[in-house]
Amino acid sequence: MKYLLMLPLMFGLSCSSLKTNQTGLSSINLSVKEVKLDNGMTALIVPDHKLPIFSLYIFYKVGGKNEVPGITGASHFLEHMMFKGAKKFGKNTIDFIIEGSGGSTNAYTTADQTVYYENLPTPQLEQMLEIEADRMENLLLDKDDFEKERAVVLEERKMRYENSPRGQLYLGLMNHLFEGTPYGRSVIGDIPDLKSVTREQIYDYFKKFYAPNNAVIVIAGDVDSADAAKYVKKYFGGIKSSPGVSEAHASLKESDFVPALKKDKVVKLKGESPNPIFMMGYPTYKAGDVRGYPLDILSSIIGAGKSSSLVNDYILTKKPVATSIYAAHQSLDMSGFFFVGGELVQGVSLDNFKEDLKKKLVSYCETEITEKNIQKVKNNYQTDLYESLDTNAGMARFLGDRQLVFGDWKTYKEELEQYEKVTVNDVKQACLELSKIPSVFISVWNQHK
Repeated sequence: MKYLLMLPLMFGLSCSSLKTNQTGLSSINLSVKEVKLDNGMTALIVPDHKLPIFSLYIFYKVGGKNEVPGITGASHFLEHMMFKGAKKFGKNTIDFIIEGSGGSTNAYTTADQTVYYENLPTPQLEQMLEIEADRMENLLLDKDDFEKERAVVLEERKMRYENSPRGQLYLGLMNHLFEGTPYGRSVIGDIPDLKSVTREQIYDYFKKFYAPNNAVIVIAGDVDSADAAKYVKKYFGGIKSSPGVSEAHASLKESDFVPALKKDKVVKLKGESPNPIFMMGYPTYKAGDVRGYPLDILSSIIGAGKSSSLVNDYILTKKPVATSIYAAHQSLDMSGFFFVGGELVQGVSLDNFKEDLKKKLVSYCETEITEKNIQKVKNNYQTDLYESLDTNAGMARFLGDRQLVFGDWKTYKEELEQYEKVTVNDVKQACLELSKIPSVFISVWNQHK
């Protein structure tokens, strides 16, 4: 959903680290110990002693957008290989150690970042930091494991896209909405590249981007701040920074991510969905652009929850047109997109629905954007935020994302203030501007099934 405010949807804060006078979102104050290493690494430490557990997240500022043709999917491929062992913690030992300690681990890759995380009992903190440092500096990339994981990644690509109508739909939207830009590619990678990329190419990519000056560590939970800082310095302080990573990031220009869409585009894909599924997307703004906040609120008014405008008009009627429908605004590092999606009832004309939907969106600019509806959204954001301020993992994600994207976790204060300042006129203006720009309408349907 939203990149910045994913507060009610994805993030949480540990209550012992939260101070608020309950006057609004921007009243939140966090207590965070910040550690800066000479090699460029930042660590954020947030103690919360209500349970004897902690979450450790390590964010790397690398994802699909940093890849080039020939090595598309490199970030995601490395996500797999990072679990296969390093110099000290060898083949197949990392999962064994974590699970044997009663913990859990996983990772995810996006177009903008790759994140590895663990949730463990308190006594495991030092060893977990040692493991993360080992695989940052000394990843094995064993040749046999590399070829085995190539097959696994190719199968994952097939499962998530080629054999998934919804995956096919989303990838198709990105392909057409961001055609010719790095955001138009699959994060898992293009099939020819996945089949041909070499271990040496992946290793070179790893050495450039998986370095302390391209990473943020967040530790949240039942930890002692002084001990945690000591362990971070002990295990990460001696790792060399990457001399090429700053240049690599500087080479990415915003102009390279501007969609070339000049007019509305309609794309109809044949897939295995028994009912028509669709997405209609509009290019918007990168993370932190003030024009994005009204669009977040607009998406919540018209497409979030059972009382949203789209649900009322297309589902809760005497003759429903859709079985599901939603709207959202996604901000990325270099661009963004607003989208409406859902599943239609069998027999509904896609062309007629598309035209009706576009008219509805224009009409919403006048009928749905009221002070009452905007305040309702803000109240929902605040309620959901406070309900989610309770997990170590949520705290880690919240801080790490902001530190990675903006270079300062404290920008959350400005973010929350921006939401509080959004007015009826701001949302109406954003709605009207959105209705005037070209869109991509894409559908997937096996009409003969």
